[in-house]
Amino acid sequence: MNYKIITGMSQEYFDNIGKLMLESWIQYWPTNFCITVYTEDIIDFDHPRVIFEPLDNMEQEYHDFQNAVMKLERRTKTFAKKAWPIITHLASNTGRLIWLDADVITESEITEQWLNTLIAPNDFSAHLGVPQASYYAVETGFFMIDLENKFKNEFLNEYRRTYYEKDFAGVKKPFDGDVFGKVITFLKNNPKFTYTELNQNFETSLSPFNHVFRSRMKHYKARRKEIFKET
Repeated sequence: MNYKIITGMSQEYFDNIGKLMLESWIQYWPTNFCITVYTEDIIDFDHPRVIFEPLDNMEQEYHDFQNAVMKLERRTKTFAKKAWPIITHLASNTGRLIWLDADVITESEITEQWLNTLIAPNDFSAHLGVPQASYYAVETGFFMIDLENKFKNEFLNEYRRTYYEKDFAGVKKPFDGDVFGKVITFLKNNPKFTYTELNQNFETSLSPFNHVFRSRMKHYKARRKEIFKET
């Protein structure tokens, strides 16, 4: 299976935890995999399996979005730096796409065989669903999308439309995980649409990543990544 792994980080994020994230990824993920890092900065990190892509090269709609005035402007624009690489890679029709947050530290071996078990045959995605008030959202520290799934283009069209039109109705917050959940909810109107829910305790687990992936990966989100400033 052809896997495409992507992430994003700034220089500040790299200095805090991103460098450790990449080093752990290199150590534990399959040696035939590469990871593409989207950034606005010139990051000094050289490894043949790590590819840096400038966000400046994104389509004009990305730059229009970054220059727009909107609700929760700073954080919405920050999370859009994650959304546009996803939009870009959803244009592909082969393999599987994995997003991995820059504050995810891999702690033990990740094999292709294990990744293959995460998503059921014919499912569009494998992701961690979380409740956001009355809405369905996704904890997007890790998710996998089957780019060959028949619903991929429908997801892309609605996800992209949401950002192009800044249509954040039907979400608690205008952030990428809320938009991801909104589009999943939209596609569930078709009874043939299926996905693999990795958060089996959806109703009660708001931060499922570290429970689901246990000793394999750990997500140092929010204040937990402050510990790396002290080491």
